[in-house]
This record gives sequence, C-alpha cells and structure tokens, in this order.
Amino acid sequence: MTTLVMTGASRGLGRQAAELMLRDDPELRLIVIARGETIDHPRVTTIRADLASLAEVRAAAARITEPVDGYVGNAGLQLPDSRGTTVDGYELTFGVNVLAHFALIRALTFKPGARIVITGSDAHFGTFQHTFGLVPAPRWTTPAVVARPADVKGRVAYSTSKLGVVYLVHELARRMPDAEVYTFNPAFTPGTGLVRADRLGNWLFRHVFTRFPGVNTAERAGTQLAAAVTGPRPAPSGAYIDREKVMSSSPESYSEERERELWSALESMAAPRPVAG
Repeated sequence: MTTLVMTGASRGLGRQAAELMLRDDPELRLIVIARGETIDHPRVTTIRADLASLAEVRAAAARITEPVDGYVGNAGLQLPDSRGTTVDGYELTFGVNVLAHFALIRALTFKPGARIVITGSDAHFGTFQHTFGLVPAPRWTTPAVVARPADVKGRVAYSTSKLGVVYLVHELARRMPDAEVYTFNPAFTPGTGLVRADRLGNWLFRHVFTRFPGVNTAERAGTQLAAAVTGPRPAPSGAYIDREKVMSSSPESYSEERERELWSALESMAAPRPVAG
C-alpha cells in the first residue's frame, strides 16, 4: 500500500488529481488534510485542520503515525489584499501557501524515496508572458517582511508566496537527499476555487479568463499534477515541472542565500510557542 498525504484535494485540479490517482492505483491510500468536505472514498482518510493555524497543522500531522510515501501540497489561496492574518499572526497568503507546507513536511516521517510535490505558479516570473498582465511581479525582501500583514495588493502577495514555494522546494531538495522534491506549475488555470475570496476575481476567472488562448483547465491540470506525483521520476530533485515539462523557474528563484534565509525563518515561525504561565 502506498500512502500519500495531500492538501487542496477538495475541489478543482486537486480533486481531479486525487480521483485520478485513486482510480489508477488500487494500492493507493490518501490522507487528506482539509478544513471542509473532501473525497468520499474507502481509501481516503480525512483529517480536519485549518492550514491557517499552526496548532491545527501540528495536531493533524501528529495523527499520521506511520512513515508515508509522499506529500502533495496543493492547497493555496489568493486574496484581494494582504491584510488578513493566520491564527498565529502571519500574512494569510504566505501562511497557507508556504508556511503550512513547511510545517507539515517537517512534522511528517517519510519513507526513503518519498516524492514531495508542492503546487507553485508561473506568477512568480512576474512577466506578461506568464500572467497575461493579471498578476504583478513578486516583491521579495526578507521572510520577516513577506510574512508580515501589509497594505499590499493580494496578487502581489500571491506571486511573492509562489516565489517562496520555489525557494522552499530548492532547500528541501538539499536537506532531504533521500526524497524527490518538485514544484508543479499548473500555469494559468481559470475555473478553480483559487480566488474564491475575491468575488470579482472569482467571477472573472470563471466566466472571462477561461476564454483566453492557451489557458489550462482544472481537469487537464489535475491530470498533470497526478503524473508529477505518481509518474516516472521526471528530473533531479528540486526541479520545476511546468504542466508536463521540466523547465527552469525564474532567474530570481535561484538564490541559495534566500533559500537558506527562508528555511531558518520558517523553522522559527513553525516552532511551538511557549504557553504563558
């Protein structure tokens, strides 16, 4: 039996990927961490947790006592602004898109050869070619600043968080030599619940942007994510998978200094805080 832990399996491309993997591998068991409904399937175990709460993330991971074969970090969000916070006080986009994945991965025990795939975005390139001008370029400064709520457009926080995902994957690949770690980019994929917190953006994604040439679909992106998770080894650990092809991520995304700095900051953020007595 193969056991994978997965977030972001409730809807959109994540649900499509989960259902495909379960269909194609009768020996697959999924442990889904989610706040709400997930997949009703005899080989799916759901653990309820809010990824915006480190205490709930740690509690969810503590319930997974056996070594697992992999992790699919598909959960993510994009908000109208970056003033919202997690339970622990971090900017909400960063907290869910980067910190929660780090906290889960660090708390789980992986079998040798495990595969870890975190969903990124080509928004981290910050170019019209990759975002049709809809998402501004990332503004990476320091992890402390990026993780702090601010009066910044939500799409800037989103692209910045996805740059952080690539940094995290690169550092995980260095620190987990017995695992295969990848960033998966579904590219521009309207018709999902990514921008559900932005009413206008959600309507545009569902009814306008789906008509753009060259956009992906949730169904196709789910198939691509499933292949990245369960298919043949696509590339050396740390690689960036753009839909079905391995390619380089943005020039800005290659910085060992930033990657080490992010890792150190995430360790501090994810550490349990002492209880005041």
